[in-house]
This record gives sequence, C-alpha cells and structure tokens, in this order.
Amino acid sequence: MTIEIYTTPQCGFCRQIKALLKEHHLTYEEHDVTASDEALREMQTLTNGAMSVPVVVVDKGKSSQGIAVGFDDARKILRLGQSAGANSEDRGALANLTCPKCGHKQKAPIPTASCVPFYLCDGCKQVVQAAGDDCCVFCSYADRPCPLKAKDGACEGGVCALRSPHSQ
Repeated sequence: MTIEIYTTPQCGFCRQIKALLKEHHLTYEEHDVTASDEALREMQTLTNGAMSVPVVVVDKGKSSQGIAVGFDDARKILRLGQSAGANSEDRGALANLTCPKCGHKQKAPIPTASCVPFYLCDGCKQVVQAAGDDCCVFCSYADRPCPLKAKDGACEGGVCALRSPHSQ
C-alpha cells in the first residue's frame, strides 16, 4: 500500500494523521499545499475541488485507489485509531467568512474534522488563504472561533494545537 498525504504545516489534524502513520510504522509521501501550487492543484483534481486538509490518497493511480478528505475519513480509510473530530454540537454550525480582499461576507459550514486553509470568495471569485500561522480561514476571517481553537482554549504561537487522540 502506498500513502500520499496533502497537508499544511499549521493543521492540527494533519499532525495527528502523520503521528498515527508513524505510530503504525507506515511510510508516506507528504505534499504541503501551501508551499506548492502544483500540490494544491493535484489535491483539488484528486478530490474534485476540496480546499481542506488533510487529504490521504492510498494506492494513487491504481484500481485500488482510495481518497479521504479530513481526519476522520483518513483514519477510516487507513483503519487507524479513533476519531478526534469536534463535538457533535459543532457539526453543522455555520460561520460568516469576511473576504480580506473585497469585504464580501458568506456563510460556510465550520469544519469538524479538517482544516480549511483556502476558500473561494463568492464576491470577488478569488481564492483566499488563511493568514499567517492560522490553521484555517475560519481562524483568520470568521465571526465564530474555529472549533479547534475553542476546544483547546487558544492557539499556541498562532497554530491550533490539537492533543493526540492517544494522549487523552
């Protein structure tokens, strides 16, 4: 089995999936979608446009290929560990994202098992990236705190730090 993962350095869920892979002695190839436009395009092609990470691809290009978007689906496709997703009260919650480029406001579902480092603004049609060391656009531009930030109280050094599911 070959494993490729599409990540960002700030994503707590990305760190968790990498820790699980290492714990189970599984090797993987990692692609940072914030460092490479090519990696971002490839991830979006594989997932029909996903803008959230982690994305895990098993047996890429083979008839047995499997693709998972988000920590919980990645954990399932790899048959590893238990869920670290947000509480059920966070599921289905909406936030207003304000585009830093044009000021347009749009509602979007707050992710509970992935980080969303990019979003497409409905106003200016530009792709917006999370600011600085924020893990996602919800940390940077939403009117509600990112559930990961809220769960842990605050981001450490601007990076949402999730506890490993094995340390709880």
